[in-house]
Amino acid sequence: EVEPIVKDFASRWKGAIEVMHNDVITSFSSFVCGMEILRAALTQLLLYYTRLSDSIKRIPGGSGFNKDLVSISSIMYEIRKYSRTF
Repeated sequence: EVEPIVKDFASRWKGAIEVMHNDVITSFSSFVCGMEILRAALTQLLLYYTRLSDSIKRIPGGSGFNKDLVSISSIMYEIRKYSRTF
């Protein structure tokens, strides 16, 4: 069933991105290298989530899940926020 997946993602995605960012900061001696890895991982997350979102929109009666879907622009905002290289 799709609904628990969508609701779980909606409740935990921001915190998970923050944890990834903190892990990268503490795990890589090269800040630039770490940020490139983080950016690649977050880009992959966005691609998979976009696929999920598009698939849900194609499900008959899937419009009920739309209220729980995180907008792509919200995810992109967080990616930009955490992948800055100062």
